[in-house]
Amino acid sequence: MKAYLTCFILLFAASAQAQEGNSLMFRIGIGTYAMHSQKLFQKDFQKGNPIPYGTVHAFPSFPTFGGSMGFGISPSISIGVRAEYASTGGRLHYKDYSGHAVMDQTLSAVQVGPFVQVRANNSPSWPVHLTLFGSAANVVETIQSEVKVGTRLETEKIRLTALNLALRPGIQVGHSVGIFHVLLALEGEIQHANKLTDAQDRYITTSDSKNLVANWGGLRTSLGVGVKF
Repeated sequence: MKAYLTCFILLFAASAQAQEGNSLMFRIGIGTYAMHSQKLFQKDFQKGNPIPYGTVHAFPSFPTFGGSMGFGISPSISIGVRAEYASTGGRLHYKDYSGHAVMDQTLSAVQVGPFVQVRANNSPSWPVHLTLFGSAANVVETIQSEVKVGTRLETEKIRLTALNLALRPGIQVGHSVGIFHVLLALEGEIQHANKLTDAQDRYITTSDSKNLVANWGGLRTSLGVGVKF
């Protein structure tokens, strides 16, 4: 982290001739998610259940959607506010002549927080920035199981929430045509994941004797389209 901050300072000094402006951007991207705790819970459920579930999904990459409003505060630095929505999930399934069984873990997160970006070159056509996005992530998970044998149907549903903290360094390259601006970004998410609890503050413990969490740490790639003014 010290090396990253040092790069920010050096690049600020080197790019004093570049001009930063205000911006309004919409982003669509894709992310990879660690989700070690969620994957362990899924495996625990399989091992502890007499039904021979098969794994359909194990928290795959999924599109992210977001936006940002940035303000130039110096010739090479912009700050602003950014928001992003992400989702993923896991599914176990079994079916035979007598019925079927399903267990779903559906997760979503809304992240909001400040960002800072520092110009890394002087190119007016293809500006490159180092970026840092800090956020609070409101995480919601729904765990739902369904077992149907003949005409008998049993269901169970649990809703859990948590507030995670995250830091996301990255690099992005942009190109402007008039007031319109396009950017491509590559970032790495680092999260502090807090335990998921229900409305009565109850929580789940996995087989490693740790609380169930949703860690969205991983890589993010996004394409942004917007205006600069």
